[in-house]
Amino acid sequence: MRAELPPAPPALDAGNGRPAPSGRYRGAITDLSTTAWDGGGRRRLQRKGWMYLSASTPRYAVGFAIVDAGLVATAFVYLFDRQSGRLIEEKAAVPFGFPAGFAPDWRGHWQLAQRGRRWQISPRAGGGWQCQYSGPQLQLSLAVEPGGDGLTAISSAPGRPFAHTWKLCALNSSLRFTVEGQTVETPSSSAIDFTLGYPPRSTLWNWASLDGSTDDGRRVGLNLVAHFNNGVENALWLDGELLPLAQACFDYDPRDLTRPWRVTSLDGIVDIRFTPDGQRAERLNALLLRSRFAQPFGRFEGRVGTDRVSGFGVVEEHAALW
Repeated sequence: MRAELPPAPPALDAGNGRPAPSGRYRGAITDLSTTAWDGGGRRRLQRKGWMYLSASTPRYAVGFAIVDAGLVATAFVYLFDRQSGRLIEEKAAVPFGFPAGFAPDWRGHWQLAQRGRRWQISPRAGGGWQCQYSGPQLQLSLAVEPGGDGLTAISSAPGRPFAHTWKLCALNSSLRFTVEGQTVETPSSSAIDFTLGYPPRSTLWNWASLDGSTDDGRRVGLNLVAHFNNGVENALWLDGELLPLAQACFDYDPRDLTRPWRVTSLDGIVDIRFTPDGQRAERLNALLLRSRFAQPFGRFEGRVGTDRVSGFGVVEEHAALW
């Protein structure tokens, strides 16, 4: 049964400098202009925007992101081979890497380059996204097909205008990469996270983005967050149908994030065990930005409703002062 979610408002700006009402919505906001709030230094000091895309196969895990954090632009890409245990990672941090007039948009072009490494995200003709990375260790291409309804979440941010994100999980994609002269092409599953807003100066979250299937073959996607956005971005995609979920709980060992995690939802719908295969971790201290980030990637199994589910994805612990 289709979830009862209102359609996303047409614009982030509801008029007179008021943001669109807080809540969760079906679909994406069309007009993403933030000019009503970007004066007085807010564009550089408070506004954050990013595009993150993932790809999973039974053997490989990929993460790809370009971030406009105002005073600094960052990017990363990683490729993990579950069979060999090898992790290849490239990253960049470029002060003022995006111009003052850059307007983050999930339909737009994103690009960042530094010292022979280049990240690009572009819309594909007919819908979807194309990610490209070129660097000394790795050449990677990820073609992500359009999917069904995404989930828009808008929430208040103390002392700042609002926080906003748009998520879409369980997407078909095609992964191609070259390492040490060897090229691999394989079908994959993907998720996208587009965020544009003004998060609190001190922000903490746990996140899970998971893609798998039920025992009877139905496609399952999960986006779950705790400690941030008050649960409004928690959602389940079941065979393309979008269903809202209650607040999520993450039970894990903060001293060792590579040990198993348990992720549940307070409505009792989700109860899964996530087993990391490895992780990407980073500590960033750039200008006025500080970030402690860890993203384990691995496998999950458990229950969604009465269905047994399994698949692949990521969990995350992130603390930022920005």
